[in-house]
Amino acid sequence: MSFSERTTDFLGKRSAVEAATTAARKRIGLILDSESFMEVGAFVKSRDTEFGAQEAAEGVVTGWGTVDGAPVCVFAQDSSAMGGAVSEMQAKKITALYEYALKVGIPVVGIFDSKGAKLAEGVDALDGYAKIIASAQAASGVVPTIAVISGICGGAAAIAASCFDFVISAGNGEIYMHSPTVLTANGISAKADAESVAANGIADFAAKDDAEAAGLVRALLSYLPANNAGDKNYSATSDDINRALDVNALASCDPKIVAATVADNSALFEVGAAFAPAVTTGFIRLDGETIGVVGANGELSADALSKASKFVSFCDAFGVSILNIVNASGFELSASFERNGISAAATLAGCYAGASSAMVTLITGKAIGSAYVTLCPKALGADMTFAWPTAEISALSADAAVAMFGSEELKASDDPIAKRAELTEKYAEILAAPYEAAKHGYIDEIIDPAETRQALVYAFGLFSTKNV
Repeated sequence: MSFSERTTDFLGKRSAVEAATTAARKRIGLILDSESFMEVGAFVKSRDTEFGAQEAAEGVVTGWGTVDGAPVCVFAQDSSAMGGAVSEMQAKKITALYEYALKVGIPVVGIFDSKGAKLAEGVDALDGYAKIIASAQAASGVVPTIAVISGICGGAAAIAASCFDFVISAGNGEIYMHSPTVLTANGISAKADAESVAANGIADFAAKDDAEAAGLVRALLSYLPANNAGDKNYSATSDDINRALDVNALASCDPKIVAATVADNSALFEVGAAFAPAVTTGFIRLDGETIGVVGANGELSADALSKASKFVSFCDAFGVSILNIVNASGFELSASFERNGISAAATLAGCYAGASSAMVTLITGKAIGSAYVTLCPKALGADMTFAWPTAEISALSADAAVAMFGSEELKASDDPIAKRAELTEKYAEILAAPYEAAKHGYIDEIIDPAETRQALVYAFGLFSTKNV
């Protein structure tokens, strides 16, 4: 065969592969910079089996490209090719991609759309799932990983996707262990659509379609370091580091509002917004540096604490500085919390105690009892702790303290209701005031809420080179 004939033959084979995986290539194109995709493994094929012959292409496309000029590895399953079935060779393509990513230290984006394992291969296909999961685990804490659920992602595939740092469920994508159809047939009500899995914490984001999911991937990558080598993520900002904040906008002490208000250009990129909303997690920039935010508001459930733990662990693994914003009255009073909340609180406290990232804690409102202990006080590793004058820091809530210590005064009062209100206010303003904690060195500085952005920028700037 001549050179031109070989070239023509190659082009025909490549066209057949590309035609079989159009959907996957379109999804990859939505994420990567235009014309930056370099495919690898295009001609990898499964072996013939007793129950089926080779098809034009495996049900996955693998390669790398750039997002805003930064390199990223990406794989995309395609249910229109072999049903996207996971086979021995599909797994080989995906695990080889992880090897590239780990060698050079760049993020991995995986797009899931598969109807299951290639059953004709039997245990070889199941072994492929295990190898994909092992590769995802090997990447954990080394390079950031983002999973996009664009189609069916069930059983072992759901385990693999859940090993990623962030999960985005898009459009008609479904992630589940048991099919909703099977669950319904057994009298179990469960949904696996994007909004449902975001609400129950399986996914961090719900997107209406692949294009919106791609936008979320690009936005998320813009905040993340490429790997765990220690280089922080910076982006130029035009925002004044000394910008005074609107105190009226901060009156609720809501961590989500506080985070957005102090951030460069008031931009908060929230992660897991639909799940356990008593805890806000996400990314902001302060003077250009990416900062992870953990905000606690009101009573905290076990789910809220687990959400915080996962996010703190991610930030610490990649050296992302952490801002903790606290307005927590305590833990949820429920049987569920007694079953699961104690271990969840211990896990979060342990994450803070073991973290090496720079951490600043800002107490805007309540920090009561065990919630104070758990949410990164100085003793758990906060490098700097600030409080607003509105902060209430105490072993007990003001109401509980009055009930415990003020019973005699209440009994002696002609107007117990007015007396209770008076004692409650007195406790909150004197004994639970931040000045008491500051006297003992538990608070580094009490700051004017209007000057919070300036204080935080200076603090994180000071600890940007933290090495212990």
